[in-house]
Amino acid sequence: MPDPAGASRRPASAASADAIVVGAGLAGLSAARDLRDAGCEVLLLEARDRAGGRAWTRPMAGVGKPIELGGAWINREKHDFATAEMRRYGLELAPEDLVARFRWRFGGRSSNEFPLAGPELYELERGLYRVIEASRRIDPSVPRDRQDLADLDVSVAEFLAADEPSPRTYAFLERFAALSGGAAGEEWSALSALSLVAAFDGSAYAWFAGVGGRIEGGTAALVEALLEDARPRLRLGTEVVAIAQDGESATVTTAAGERIEAGAVILAVPLSIWGAIEFSPALSGGKAEYAAHPHRNRMSKVWFAAEAMPEELAFGPDSPLLFAAPQYEIDGAVIGVGFSAPPRLLDPTDAEAVSAAVAEHFPEARVIAVDGHDWSADPFSRGGWQVHRPGQLSRLHGALQEPEGRVFFAGSDTAVRWIGWFDGALESGARAAAQAARRLDRR
Repeated sequence: MPDPAGASRRPASAASADAIVVGAGLAGLSAARDLRDAGCEVLLLEARDRAGGRAWTRPMAGVGKPIELGGAWINREKHDFATAEMRRYGLELAPEDLVARFRWRFGGRSSNEFPLAGPELYELERGLYRVIEASRRIDPSVPRDRQDLADLDVSVAEFLAADEPSPRTYAFLERFAALSGGAAGEEWSALSALSLVAAFDGSAYAWFAGVGGRIEGGTAALVEALLEDARPRLRLGTEVVAIAQDGESATVTTAAGERIEAGAVILAVPLSIWGAIEFSPALSGGKAEYAAHPHRNRMSKVWFAAEAMPEELAFGPDSPLLFAAPQYEIDGAVIGVGFSAPPRLLDPTDAEAVSAAVAEHFPEARVIAVDGHDWSADPFSRGGWQVHRPGQLSRLHGALQEPEGRVFFAGSDTAVRWIGWFDGALESGARAAAQAARRLDRR
């Protein structure tokens, strides 16, 4: 994405603004826009050399087709904030290019036949029924610590094992859950997973089928629209390392040593980055615990172009490429996207490893290009989207939305309903901007 007018990477002299927004992802951009609408002068600081955060559209290496290296999907029926932004800026969802059937890799072999059979199907039914019933206890519009849900705030592994399924059925359910968790079953909370099912109105099927919509022109179209509308003073390449406040103002300190003062600061960076920022006063209980114990989502998203690849979706609980799907056709080749989650985690930049993983599912395909971004190694993300550790959501969730003096918190990781999703990012940006505007007496 080209640098917008007014963007700068150079440290400026001592500066001030009505409000400072730290992080130019969707949450930060929408918060900056809303504050500008409220009459505030906004300084937007972004550590990267681009806006967008974990929304990143760029041409695929070796191919040229624009791809989404980060998040991509929007559900028009369920994602109210994202749909409202698309309507505001005249954006549409792109039609799906390919229709595909499943190829399952399970037990060391690939087949188009569903991998579970006989008694395993009854186990699967019981497991999914329990997921649906548990999700109906959750009001996704209310922070989870304000509901009686502690018994669900156990690991995904413990929740699934309670039904005593066979190893094959357990593996199928745990790996299917990993598609939205990017972590091993022992590392993340069933309440985190069930909250997503609840947001889809109790549909376990929507866990997979409800995530197909992509913005025409890519997420870059939404990023650019928000940035143009917000018109902030944007500073790229500006990492914030400290945030201090007193009763009169807040001050951010950049990695270059510059100190900038404002009446309010909105922190809109991934929760996993909070621990790298020095806060004075220190973060309070719930936020401090999250900062000290960040999530374990190491989901790897890989893109590949392949010749002779069938138009099939692939799911493989015992493969390093957990899921793969064709996305586009170009010059006789299929461009596919895949996801990998612990314990068998692919390096998205390792072309040889990605090619070998694709071959496990599609031995007839010939991979000709590979691309991806390692979000776990990225110092400004340190992992994928937020998935809560066992025991966090039912005790601490509401703390993520609460201001601390003149500091306000945004980002999809802090969302109430769509945790870790674009819609959650936009929800949080609206919330934090409204909180900051009230503090500044602009609303």
